[in-house]
Amino acid sequence: MGDHLTSITLKDIAKLQEPRETYLDLLRFDEKEVQEKISNSTPIARVFLTRLEVKHRFFDSKEKTKPLLESLEYEELIVVEKELFHLGDLGRAMCLAMGRYAHNHFRPFADSQKVDMDPFVSREHGLIFLNEKKQICYHDIGTFKKGSTNGTKLNDVSVVKDKIIHWDSNDYFGFGECLNIIRFSERITESKFKLRYERLDR
Repeated sequence: MGDHLTSITLKDIAKLQEPRETYLDLLRFDEKEVQEKISNSTPIARVFLTRLEVKHRFFDSKEKTKPLLESLEYEELIVVEKELFHLGDLGRAMCLAMGRYAHNHFRPFADSQKVDMDPFVSREHGLIFLNEKKQICYHDIGTFKKGSTNGTKLNDVSVVKDKIIHWDSNDYFGFGECLNIIRFSERITESKFKLRYERLDR
């Protein structure tokens, strides 16, 4: 699904909250009419997955295999970005998925080597979709559809679990390991991974 055009029928959105082992049976992949629609449309929004990276590392050898010291200053890097299109006239909602499984569009790789992943992110953690009103929604869904194991952190304050919510453009969703970092000379706790978006239709 990472490179697939993925959608769900508008009538099946409600079924996302029903108990089920996987939501994959509700999704549609690479439908011809969806491909044609997107090729002739402009995106409604762009969604970003970011990862916090240590700004400074100090090593005790030239091989740089293990850092001797790491700073508490981090920078937030965009590691993946995807676009959302409106498919309402096709009776569809375009979807983007977050999680460790290979079919997800956004995967929590620990670094640029893309080998290890954050174990605090579920295999099928969450689903983003654009509804018929062009609202961007997020569902913390989890592998067995009872919500993800660790939940999704809204702005690193409140935990969203097993809910479908409308996503405000000023908010972000946090995932995975919590890091103690220094930002604007203050020590705070933030999620290593974040999902953010920007509207492109305004």
